[in-house]
Amino acid sequence: MDREPKTAVIQSVDLGTVEATQQRGTTRMSTSNQPPAQNQPYPLPVPGPAPVKTGKRGNGLGIAALIVGGFALIGAFIPILNYVAGFVGLVGLVLGIIALCLKNRKKGFAVAGTIVSAIAIVLSIILAITYTAGFAGLIGDAVKTAEAKSSEAANKEISVVYEVNGTATDASITYSTYSAGSSSTEQSSGQALPFIKELTVKAGEQYDFASYSLQAQNGAEDTGSVSCKITVDGDVVAEQTSTGAYATVSCSASGADGVTENK
Repeated sequence: MDREPKTAVIQSVDLGTVEATQQRGTTRMSTSNQPPAQNQPYPLPVPGPAPVKTGKRGNGLGIAALIVGGFALIGAFIPILNYVAGFVGLVGLVLGIIALCLKNRKKGFAVAGTIVSAIAIVLSIILAITYTAGFAGLIGDAVKTAEAKSSEAANKEISVVYEVNGTATDASITYSTYSAGSSSTEQSSGQALPFIKELTVKAGEQYDFASYSLQAQNGAEDTGSVSCKITVDGDVVAEQTSTGAYATVSCSASGADGVTENK
């Protein structure tokens, strides 16, 4: 009789613990699996930070270097302009180097501008020397040709003929010659006509001016006509006629390298 109540107490305690444990487990399960209310909206996703672009930007200095270098390259082939093209190419080269040093910039135009500018500088120098040498050669040839012609003209011999014609038997005649920097004067009196005097002179040398003159006068008894004439290299350059006692004629001409003009 005494053992039965003890057993009942133990069982009741055990059953209570189990029920409490079961109740707590049921509560947890119901709480974790409970669905949201029908009218409650789901939470919207929060947007993250925008992605950062890592691509390289354009390079304006590189484009400028290419343009400047292109102009310099074209100018290098043009005479006279190629002297300036070298300086223009230097500007393009500096721009290209600066463009290459910029960070996060595209390098294509910068590389092309640097190369084109460098080529323009080299070509401008080479072509400037070539054109200068060519021009100097042309000028030298022109100077040599002019010197050769001058030397030929200086060594050219010119025939000068003084003539006095008429019926006088007592004429006074004077003729003067200036050529190649030297002059001479001859005089003859009591001269019967005709009178002819032929000289050979050199044209030019250090002096290219020439002058020729001839004067004649009848005597007191010579009443006829008297005339003078100067011929240079076969061309009559001066001629004059007068009549009567003491009649006087004067012929003169001057010019360069034997080319004379009538006076």
